[in-house]
Amino acid sequence: MEEKVYGVRCKACGKESYPAHAICPGCGGDDFEQFEIAGEGKVLTYTDVYALPLDYVQRYLRLAIVEFDSGVRATGQLLDDDPKIGKRVKTIIGIVRQRGDLKVHGLQFVPV
Repeated sequence: MEEKVYGVRCKACGKESYPAHAICPGCGGDDFEQFEIAGEGKVLTYTDVYALPLDYVQRYLRLAIVEFDSGVRATGQLLDDDPKIGKRVKTIIGIVRQRGDLKVHGLQFVPV
């Protein structure tokens, strides 16, 4: 089964958001449709997080905010040993956390 991550698009004005909002930040509407978060964009900022919960296996987690070509922004795990602001990345869906047998899938970004 292929995992996907979804944002929402306001049916009134078309503004896309991720994560979903109860009220559209563009027009105040409350009727949405889902769209898949996917594609390419650029890194706006990134950081390395070292204060992870004890059940994380890795030493740190690199997170980035990416602006997709569509204009929507999303936060996810940046899988890049040479990160740079403005660098082009593409979206993949991968395991971002595992707790026992439970695998949590989420956004990951890799260089184009």
